[in-house]
Amino acid sequence: MRGTPSAEPTIRRWTGAVLGVIGLVTAVVGFFLPWLRSGTVTRTSYEVLALRGFAGLSGVPGEVVRGVWVALTPLAVCCVVLWAVRFHRFAAWLALVFGTIAGTVAALAAVQGGNEAALVGISLTGPVTTLGGAVLGIAGAITVLTAKSRTAISTPGGAP
Repeated sequence: MRGTPSAEPTIRRWTGAVLGVIGLVTAVVGFFLPWLRSGTVTRTSYEVLALRGFAGLSGVPGEVVRGVWVALTPLAVCCVVLWAVRFHRFAAWLALVFGTIAGTVAALAAVQGGNEAALVGISLTGPVTTLGGAVLGIAGAITVLTAKSRTAISTPGGAP
């Protein structure tokens, strides 16, 4: 029936929002899982940031990396709140930024990990969980952004 609004964009928008929230929460949980393994000791991504001087990231570049990584968790919380108050598109754009940054770092760490024989190495638990969450967050954001916006309902014989 022409002129009748479809529930499909709303369902699609809510499905994307739920998928995005699940992805963001999963990615943030991954931040707190092991990222670095040294013997029997494991370190989270935040503990690894404390070692940035050993990795040659001291000074301004190290502070920028630390600041961006620490800001990702509040960014994820903002996205969840924005989705909860129905600012779907703005939340989706922020989720794309979150997913791109977190997913890129996690993918780089996951590619470097996996050598179990090394004394010091990347633990795959945190990076893989974060990467999976980032991918889900991006998928949810894209789903929201590709849902049709509300449009005026036109009557068969006149203006909208």
